[in-house]
Amino acid sequence: MDLSLLAQLTVSGIVVGSTYALLGVSFGVIYATTRIFHLAHAVAYAGAAYAAVWSANHLGLGFWPALMAGLVVAVVLGVAIEVLFYRPMRRRNATLLTIFLVSLGVSVAFPNLLQLMFGPENQTLPRPDNPTFGLGSVTISRHDIVSVALSWLLVAAVALFIARTRFGRSITAMRTNPVMAEAVGIDSRRVYLVVFVLGSLLVGVAGLLFTAKGVATPTMGLQPTLIGFIAAFLGGIGSQWGAALGGLALGLISSWSALYLQVDYGPVVVFGAMFLVLLIRPQGLLGKAAA
Repeated sequence: MDLSLLAQLTVSGIVVGSTYALLGVSFGVIYATTRIFHLAHAVAYAGAAYAAVWSANHLGLGFWPALMAGLVVAVVLGVAIEVLFYRPMRRRNATLLTIFLVSLGVSVAFPNLLQLMFGPENQTLPRPDNPTFGLGSVTISRHDIVSVALSWLLVAAVALFIARTRFGRSITAMRTNPVMAEAVGIDSRRVYLVVFVLGSLLVGVAGLLFTAKGVATPTMGLQPTLIGFIAAFLGGIGSQWGAALGGLALGLISSWSALYLQVDYGPVVVFGAMFLVLLIRPQGLLGKAAA
């Protein structure tokens, strides 16, 4: 085995896995509270990227103001989906399957809207220099270092918010027993609004981290949303650190698989890892078994 290659793949896996951790927490915080399979999460991911690109290329904003504009748009889109689609359907006592189908429809329609507005071509964000640093045979870029640090900082911030704040305890109560939580005066609409703000903010950051190094495309949000779903279930629904650990594990496993498999087999490895873990621990890595 080439140890230099293994070291480089490990570093790459940590970088990618840190973003996957962010995606897992962003999807998990919404699903664990609302039980909505929020496939329209892809809208906030792609919306943040396109808003940043448009702000930089057409409004002339600098790199950092354009990123801030992208985050604002991500949160607005996530909240709009909750208020305009999910909330009215809950008032009509729609089933979770019906709400999922609406979410699926939104996730399919939005890329087509982006293509109509911006065209099918890849969009790029003007970006600052991205120097690389070497440590022996391993290289890492400044963008990668920032991605890892920012991802875990945000994961820790969300975990602390839910565990240590009064509003975070309301979120936990809604997850545990929504009927009892509402009976003691917790406003479910406010709780749902907050988790959509949190989830959309995190997925917006993930989308911007990707776009700051890659390109924006109309369909860019679907695969990250599925990865967030896998990470959240792999780590255990309701556990922020579990979802983060699940995302990191996916990044490392996907990266290490390149030692023996072609890159095209990455998705197969990811789904295979989820299947094996959930076969052994159906509650996920850090999830609690049902009583």
